[in-house]
Amino acid sequence: MLKGTIAKILEKPFTSYLLLIIMLTIMLAPIIFTAFTSFKPRAETFRWPPTYFPEEPTLQAYHEVLFRSPMVRHLFNSLVVSFGTTAIVLIGGLFSAYGLSQYAFKGSKIVLLIFIATRIVPPISLLVPFYIIMSFLHLLNTYFCLMIVNTFLWYPFAIWMLKSFFDQFPRTLIDSAIVDGCTRTGAFLRIVVPVSAVGIAAVAIITFLWTWNEFLFGMIFTNTREVQPITVGAHYFVGDELVQWDTIAATAIFTALPGLLFFSIAQRAIVRGLTAGAVKE
Repeated sequence: MLKGTIAKILEKPFTSYLLLIIMLTIMLAPIIFTAFTSFKPRAETFRWPPTYFPEEPTLQAYHEVLFRSPMVRHLFNSLVVSFGTTAIVLIGGLFSAYGLSQYAFKGSKIVLLIFIATRIVPPISLLVPFYIIMSFLHLLNTYFCLMIVNTFLWYPFAIWMLKSFFDQFPRTLIDSAIVDGCTRTGAFLRIVVPVSAVGIAAVAIITFLWTWNEFLFGMIFTNTREVQPITVGAHYFVGDELVQWDTIAATAIFTALPGLLFFSIAQRAIVRGLTAGAVKE
C-alpha cells in the first residue's frame, strides 16, 4: 500500500518540478547569499544574527574591488592563464585524441591508459617535484609555469573526452573527404572539427573553468601580484584581525562573470560549428 502511494506520487508531473526546485534552491542559496552580502555595508556583514537582505544596499564593495585593490590585475592574470591553458589543451588534445581514435596503432590503448594513469596520482603530491622542475627551468612566478601545471592536470581528461566523441564519428565522412581531394589533416580540420563542435566546446568549457578555479598551484608557484591568479589574489581582503566579507563577496561575484561569458560564447560556437559542419559547400 505504501509503495503504491509513493509510486503514484513520483509519477505526478509536479513531483519532478518540486524536486528540481528543492535541489536548485540548495545549490543557489550560497551564491544568492554571497550576492546579497556584496551589497551590504561592511558593518552590516558583522551583525549577529546576520541579515539575509541588505538593509542599506551599497556599491561600495564593488568600488573598492575595482578601483582600490589589485583585483583587476589578478583578474587579468587568471584570464591569461585560463585562455592559454585552454588553447594548449585543445590544440594538443584534438590531434592526440583524433590520432588515438581514428588511426589506432599497436600500443595505442596503452598510451591512452598512461594518459589516464597520470591522474591517479593526487595533484598535491606533485607539488615538490613540480616546484623543483620549475625552479630548475627558472619558470617560477611566470604565466608559463601555471599553464604547464594546469595543462598537466587537465590534458588527460581532454584526450579521454575528445576521443569518446571521435570514436562515434562516422568514418565514411572522413573517407569521402579524402576521396574528394582533402588531405588527412584537411579532412580533420574541415569535417571532423566543425561537426564535433559540441564535444570540443564541452572540453573548452571544462578546461577553462577548472583552470579558472585552481588555487593550490597558483598559491605555491607565484609570489607577486603581477602573476597571481584571482583565486590567490582574493586573500588580499583577509587580514590578521579582520576579514572584509563585503569585498570578498563582491570579488566572488565579479570573478564569476568571465566564466559565464566564456560559457555563453562557447554555447554560440556549438551552434555555428554544427551548421558549418552539416552543410557541404
